[in-house]
Amino acid sequence: MPVASVALLLHLLSMAAAAKAALAMDPAERETLLLVMEAVSSDRDWRSVGPDPCGSPWPGLECKPVPAAGNVSSAAARLHVTRLDFGVAPNPTCKDGAAFPHLAFALPHLQSLFLVDCFKNPAATTAFTLPPSANLTSSRLQQLSVRSNPSLSGTLPPQLSSIRSLQVLTVSQNALIRGEVPQGIGELKSLVHLDLSYNSLTGTIPSRIGELRSLVGLDLSYNSFSGSIPGQLGDLAMLQKLDLSSNNLTGGVPATITGLTSLTFLALSNNGLSGHLPAGLSDLRDLQYLIMENNPMGVPLPSELGDIARLQELRLANSGYSGSIPETLGRLASLTTLSLENNNLTGRIPAGLSRLKRMYHLNLSKNGLDGVVPFDGAFLRRLGRNLDLSGNPGLCVDGRAVLQADVGVGVCRRAGDGGDIASVSAATDVLSVGTLFRRDGQLRLAGGRWSALLLIRPVAVALCCSCCLLL
Repeated sequence: MPVASVALLLHLLSMAAAAKAALAMDPAERETLLLVMEAVSSDRDWRSVGPDPCGSPWPGLECKPVPAAGNVSSAAARLHVTRLDFGVAPNPTCKDGAAFPHLAFALPHLQSLFLVDCFKNPAATTAFTLPPSANLTSSRLQQLSVRSNPSLSGTLPPQLSSIRSLQVLTVSQNALIRGEVPQGIGELKSLVHLDLSYNSLTGTIPSRIGELRSLVGLDLSYNSFSGSIPGQLGDLAMLQKLDLSSNNLTGGVPATITGLTSLTFLALSNNGLSGHLPAGLSDLRDLQYLIMENNPMGVPLPSELGDIARLQELRLANSGYSGSIPETLGRLASLTTLSLENNNLTGRIPAGLSRLKRMYHLNLSKNGLDGVVPFDGAFLRRLGRNLDLSGNPGLCVDGRAVLQADVGVGVCRRAGDGGDIASVSAATDVLSVGTLFRRDGQLRLAGGRWSALLLIRPVAVALCCSCCLLL
């Protein structure tokens, strides 16, 4: 090979090596990363893995090119750590003595940090700590997820409010995280999702959460929050999911909730809420799930529930509702689930419910409903075991509609030869010793089996019952 060609080749190789060296991770950033890895995981000797963590990415590590100041070309951009994942394979697992990696916040281009199922040593707890606020103001972190860490303890660090770039904050399923939510949470104006569920948080829900106008999802469920629902939550115009269930909240549902016109999911179950639902529910035009079970509401069901056109699930069980079931519920064409069990509802079941073609789960048990069940055999067969009408002594089902379905109520008695259905009370007086229903051509009573011929004449049934009582 000519000398000139060899010289050119050596020059090109030298330039390539220099370019690679120029694009290698900044030494200070690499040292910070190594300290983070050593503080959390002992899966390997991180210092001997390789000189450039981004060149052949380590597990749990994501790097992206970031152009230097004044250089818009990504081709000449140096790789920087933008994401760290710990705890769940194939990411690095966390050692028994792992410390919360507060040095990760010193990585200048880190955008996402995940610590999932990481701190779980039952013999030692790990403190949830962050660097001083002054060290966080320049952070570029957009997503922080701290989930399923049974040994992580302490309170929510107030320094969180200094990470103004945060868009997703998840601190969930950490049973030892307690105390109140810092008021500074209202400073995180870029937040889109806030999930603080399944911790041991106490105190009131900060009204300043209402200042997070970009919020789409808010989940504070399964804590011990007390007091009332702050009306300022109604200022979250972009909110689509609101879950405050399983806390100790009291008072009423604030009227401002009806201003959340983008809401699709609302869950307030298992609290101490009471009183009337606010007027204007029909303004929640996108609401698909309304879940408010186990609250001492103690009022009639509002007919306006039937005007939430896109509602798919309505769960209001065990909440002391009284009066009749609104006829308007029969207009909810998208409804798949209606759960009203264990209330104080009276009167007839609205016939319109039988026309809801998407319904697959209906529970009206343990109320004071009466009259003939207005469902035909096709409706009863479609719902099958997902229909529960038991615990309503005044209800009965037309024997012609029962077929093989067990609906949890008695068969209506027919009066005379005209085939008219007599009052249900007459049937239940005769058959008060057990639940009556037909299955496979048999008439069952409290676990026994009587011939279907007994259905021919109600008088014969009464005589037979009298004989059994005498015996």
